[in-house]
Amino acid sequence: MPAPSSHLGATKSENPPLQVPWSERERATRLALAGELVSAVTHDLRQPLTAIEMNLSAALVLLSDNEPRIDRAIEALEDIFAQQRRMSEALQALEDLVVCREPRHERCDLTALAREAIALIRADPSMRETQIELTVGAQTPAVSGDATLIRQALLNVLLHAIDASGPRLAGTHGEPIRGAITNLEDAVEAVVSYPKPADAVTNTGPGLTLARAVVAAHGATIKIDDSSESTVRVLTTWPTYAG
Repeated sequence: MPAPSSHLGATKSENPPLQVPWSERERATRLALAGELVSAVTHDLRQPLTAIEMNLSAALVLLSDNEPRIDRAIEALEDIFAQQRRMSEALQALEDLVVCREPRHERCDLTALAREAIALIRADPSMRETQIELTVGAQTPAVSGDATLIRQALLNVLLHAIDASGPRLAGTHGEPIRGAITNLEDAVEAVVSYPKPADAVTNTGPGLTLARAVVAAHGATIKIDDSSESTVRVLTTWPTYAG
């Protein structure tokens, strides 16, 4: 009785030469993306964890004072909830992207999501003084997508802008980050502009890794324009909601 054929003894028809290499490439690509996304979210979680620690310490001091300052303690606790939400959504976005879960295609207000992302940044004591200006075009339509993921992408673009600009954004007299939301023919564009760093790469970074993954999952686009001598622009376009 002939011995069962082994994998090495398989014919070409049983094991096409490109089948295994392609599977390995696909797996390696997915693992590499997962690693980059984990790195991006880990980077994003450092700031809210620090903010939570600072706010907890402040709340304890305010409440243990001889004349407890309840209103200030409540503000610190509200900041903690905002940062907890930021962490929770970052982890949810990571899970959705790593397992390649199909994003929801719901009606989303891109302006509202951008304002929520800005509010999350301003809730962080270490970035409270950063100036962020947002302008919105008239009659901007709703976009189609997953609100949690889109908000996370906008948040990550803003965090990238803050990280890349560094000390040029420090304090109330620094150069602001500018955001603009405008209506295109069949999409809505969100643009984040920030001061161009003198000696840093502008098109890479942990924040942009996650933003690019969210954009790809929505069939949207992202572009880095650093052709200006003084400003970098990150442009994302999102498909409008068709109903």
